[in-house]
Amino acid sequence: MTRPMPNDTFLQGAYAPLGMECDAPDLIVQGALPDDLVGTYYRNGPDPLHPPREGDSYHWFDGDGMIHCFHIENGRVSWRNRWVRTRKYELERAAGRRLYGVFGNPMFSDPSVMGEEYNTANTNIVDHNGRLLALMEGALAVEMEPKTLETKGQIDFNGQIQGPITAHPKIDVKTGEMIFFGYSAGGPASRTLRYNVADKDGNLTRNEFFDAPYPAMVHDFFVTETHAIFPIFPLTQSIERVMTGGPMMAWEPDKGTHFGVIPRNGTASDVRWFSCEARFMFHMMNAWTEGSKLHADVTGANATQFAPRLDGTLASESDGVAPTFRRWTVDLSDNSSTISETLFDDFACEFPRTDDRLSTYAYRHGYAVGSPGTRLGGFTHVLHYDTHKGYQRRSWTPGEGYLLGEAVFAPRQGATEEHDGYLIVLGFNQTTQKSELFILRADDLEAGPIATAMIPARVPMGFHGNWVPA
Repeated sequence: MTRPMPNDTFLQGAYAPLGMECDAPDLIVQGALPDDLVGTYYRNGPDPLHPPREGDSYHWFDGDGMIHCFHIENGRVSWRNRWVRTRKYELERAAGRRLYGVFGNPMFSDPSVMGEEYNTANTNIVDHNGRLLALMEGALAVEMEPKTLETKGQIDFNGQIQGPITAHPKIDVKTGEMIFFGYSAGGPASRTLRYNVADKDGNLTRNEFFDAPYPAMVHDFFVTETHAIFPIFPLTQSIERVMTGGPMMAWEPDKGTHFGVIPRNGTASDVRWFSCEARFMFHMMNAWTEGSKLHADVTGANATQFAPRLDGTLASESDGVAPTFRRWTVDLSDNSSTISETLFDDFACEFPRTDDRLSTYAYRHGYAVGSPGTRLGGFTHVLHYDTHKGYQRRSWTPGEGYLLGEAVFAPRQGATEEHDGYLIVLGFNQTTQKSELFILRADDLEAGPIATAMIPARVPMGFHGNWVPA
């Protein structure tokens, strides 16, 4: 018999696991869904099948991946959710209990899974030319069937990829390529990075390895029309540190920030490094090339509380831990090899997105979710930034009692212009303890939703999703 979930913030309320797979063919909709919104919104997030092992802890980033899909067509919305049936999921379901320690830590894992792969596939769900991929940054991608959400299995590009794949690949819609990478590609906590490109047919065309200045967590990266940029922030990794009783990850700002820049068609020998003082980022909005300059718009911070310093203390709010909208630039013609920074706003925000049709190219409109203040808590506002109007910020909030997920742009059917479409946002109503799917006009955000689909259950707070047009 499965034990109840422990008393943990990320196993309660908006984060509590749903614990079941559902099919709802026709959700109740308040308002009117536009006829030119046709396609499927996929969202990935953690939904642990079992409680942690005795004596072990739980982390929100470590739950089993569950895909939620909302198909919108003819003014109707259907909802389906399925767990990603990874090897980990299948082993633990058969055992009826958790077998792996948190993040696969062998010190807390059952002997039966020693040497077994560890993949939660819980972070993102990406469509690459009809191939639907569930992703986490510590393992291979898992392919899902787009309509049924059945798990088809891991993909390794015909055995050419052995290590982890980022949860944030970039799709260049002009070339059809998927550009991606893996960190710790030389083994756990190694400083080796792997740079990859797959063509529009899913064939691997580039597989380059190079070393960063130090081992670090690299959650996201930047890709422009001409280059890929690998940001190395001083959130370091060290197995040796763990063996002496220290943390696996630590914030070491004295190591500084470094960007490894490689031409998209380049090799490891072409990597050039740029540097600046310590910065941190989980997610980027977009990146592009302007002459000799490479720009990346991000939700970045001056420090992070994700891991302690070496002395065991955490960075404070005064250290600038709240991510805000900013730009990082490198100039390939500059012999100083420095990274410059431009700050645009002081509103704490995360999960930045743009019109994915302009990914890797110059853009104008960006979207994010955030909350007022100097420390990012639960997301309460949807944000729109116009980079051509002084980085003007517009916002919408559903009011008290709601928490919001990522805002994903869905172009209007037949639209050719940027920003001509809708924002899709999952919200959790803390009063009803159920979730709602908000549809907002991207160009009239402050007017609020034009339609809201009422979900008869809780969709636990999760991570990333994407819109796939019909």
